[in-house]
Formats: sequence, structure tokens, C-alpha cells
Amino acid sequence: MMSISQFLQQLLPTLSASTAQFIEEKVKVLHFKNNEVAIKPGAICDRVYLVVEGGFVCRYINEDTETEKTINFYLEDVHPFMACVDSFFSQTPTACELRAICPSTVWELHRKDLEQLFEMDKEIFNFHNTQVINALTEENELKLKIIALSSEQLYQYILDTFPMVIKKVPSKYIAELMGISAEWLSKLKRANK
Repeated sequence: MMSISQFLQQLLPTLSASTAQFIEEKVKVLHFKNNEVAIKPGAICDRVYLVVEGGFVCRYINEDTETEKTINFYLEDVHPFMACVDSFFSQTPTACELRAICPSTVWELHRKDLEQLFEMDKEIFNFHNTQVINALTEENELKLKIIALSSEQLYQYILDTFPMVIKKVPSKYIAELMGISAEWLSKLKRANK
């Protein structure tokens, strides 16, 4: 696993030493067991995470109907920056959970520290904005596909665009995202071999 210093150098080679030191001092390394929940519905998500090993699903929890629906995946190689977006920007309680899908390691940074970083370093601010825009664009594209495509077409889109999701995420969560049963997903997987 890459150190925080190595990651920062790779990601932002022109980052100042003082900014890099601030990040290293503020980032916490957290380890999660399989199926452990990092953020629960009703909590305020005041942290941003980087998945450095393993993966998570973001699931919308409807407490009135007692239903759960996967709405996004966060893997070290697909959407590694993670937060409950419905809460992080508004600072209101989330309706979602972030659940580990395997033993996972994340780097956690508190929102107040992120805001301080933005004041310290415009490069971090610009990088953050680019990451947020890219993540929201990809998430919106996926939601459009979920609405518009048949199950077969949606599975093919996920397979082509996010093959690591098919390889690493348990079928239960992929089926939840697609709005189909695990059995139907299994048939789609067999048909695409």
C-alpha cells in the first residue's frame, strides 16, 4: 500500500511541502472489516474518505418502507473518493450508509481540515473541484443508464465501463443498483461469459 506522501507526490507533484505535511498530520488511517458500516443513516457526514484498499457501497436506506438500495460503489480503482454526498455538502443527516464490501483501508479527512486546505492551497481546491465534478458526472451518467437501459444493456454498460465493479462487488449490491434480483443478475453474468 502506498504511503500518504507517495500518493500526494503522484497525484499532485507540485504540492508544497507545508501542504503535504498538513495533510499527513490530519489524515487518519482507518481499517474496516467486511460488512462494517462507516457512516449510518441519520449521521452527518463531515468527513471525506479515500479508499486505498478494498471497497464500499453507498446504499440509500428508506426507513419508512424498510428498503435498501445501492446507489454507488467506491473501490480503490473506481471512484476512490467517498462521502455521503446528500449530507457532506448540506451538513444535514444522511439517508445513506457507507458499507465495506470486504476488509478495507481508507484515509479519512475531516471537512474542517479540507476547508482549511482550500484556504492554504489553490491547487488542492482546484483538484477537489475537478474530482467532485468528475464523480457527479459519472454518477449522473450511471443514473441515466439505470433509467434508460434494459437490464441486459445496463449490465453490459457496467461490464464495459466499470469491469472492476463486476469483479469486486458482491452480486447482491450490483443487483440492487440495477433494480433486479440476484438470480436475474446471475443469468446475465452467465450469458456474458
